[in-house]
Amino acid sequence: MQSKIKYLSIFILFALSGLFACNNYDLPPQQELLLVETADREGLSLFVEAVNRAGLREALSDQGPFTVFAPSDEAFTSALQSLGISSLAAIPQESLAAILSYHVIPGRNISSLLRTGEVDTFLDNAVITIEKSSSRIILNDSIQVIQRDREALNGVIHVIDQLMLPPSNTILDVADRNNFTTFLNVVNAADLTELFNNTGPYTTFIPTNAAFTRYLNDQGLSASEFLSADSLPAILRGHAIDGVIPAAAFESAGLPSLTGQPIFISIAPNGAIWVNGTARVTATNLQADNGIVHVIDYVIERPQISILEKLNLKNEEEGGVFSILAQAVERAGLDNLLNRGYEENITLFAPTDEAFEEFMASKGISSLNDLSLEDLVAILNYHIVTLRAFSQDLREGANLPTLISGETLSVNLTNQEINDAPLLSNLSNIHGKNGVIHGIGKVLEP
Repeated sequence: MQSKIKYLSIFILFALSGLFACNNYDLPPQQELLLVETADREGLSLFVEAVNRAGLREALSDQGPFTVFAPSDEAFTSALQSLGISSLAAIPQESLAAILSYHVIPGRNISSLLRTGEVDTFLDNAVITIEKSSSRIILNDSIQVIQRDREALNGVIHVIDQLMLPPSNTILDVADRNNFTTFLNVVNAADLTELFNNTGPYTTFIPTNAAFTRYLNDQGLSASEFLSADSLPAILRGHAIDGVIPAAAFESAGLPSLTGQPIFISIAPNGAIWVNGTARVTATNLQADNGIVHVIDYVIERPQISILEKLNLKNEEEGGVFSILAQAVERAGLDNLLNRGYEENITLFAPTDEAFEEFMASKGISSLNDLSLEDLVAILNYHIVTLRAFSQDLREGANLPTLISGETLSVNLTNQEINDAPLLSNLSNIHGKNGVIHGIGKVLEP
């Protein structure tokens, strides 16, 4: 509920009030007071306090005419209690201004002029509905006008029995409106409804239902196993970033997620936005009161191990696809470099075992141990780029800096090659804490 107060798009009352010229219909006697003074006279002390705190007293005094639906003191007190707020002072000034703006409509609408239907308020894109009969006036289906036609010099006040909260549009509302039911179920299972409803603002990447299905299939998980996983809250927090970042502001970089660990944005040559090399942004800039939503086609996977550990895991899973490389890394003493955390950013172009076998055959050697340590270190350093480059970050003709000073690797996207080594699409974007692995089909020589 507090998000309805805290993160509203504010239509400043005094900025537009001058657009409404004073009409001459049913002007009150000159001895009447201005709106805020009239409210004070009528005993609406909390409404007056709210107007003063929101900085709207001058706007409600100097301009008009306005029709104000002013909550009674009892209505204000009840609303504060239900929202868990101790006093009006606990509500941010701009949020309070938005709430009050939702209680004001243009013109001097005495009760006889009010009609059933929707009416625009001074809060941007927010309307209230009026249901009028001979005996009563009801706002927004349930809020009753309990005192009518308290006229002022620059408008009229109708007293209502509840505070009206503007329509909510939280991150979860956006998810619900777009039928992202799996995301909503995951949020509920992770007990993070409060986070996405009532805090922020966040930039949130929401996977589609199909994205969750594909991820679960790839992981060999059932929905129940996934929803009961201890890692579920961290997975969700890894989909959100503090602040509001529209699509046009993204650039290739690491951004800290709500886990404290970064996620990595890539901009592909065609302009597509990717996250961690595997999740493509398919829709952008869905606005919420507490942030902005971008839709993705895969669940964001946060690496839990280094790229050295990724190499070893790949060897276990696929029968030694990088086993010769792993042995070479150990002999060359590069274990520490390849086994660091997020503070490091490197890209390893990793020759497969087949590529190393062809290399050794071309050199007339039976093992990499037949190379001098100096030569082996130079070859491996030439395969390591000093930045975290996903496949989407590569650009035609780019020269990538290696660990050998002054030596670079050339990108050929047309032929999908690094120098003259084929990039292997089935071994691309293997993401570790300290960088990215791309499998290649040839050993590169400096």
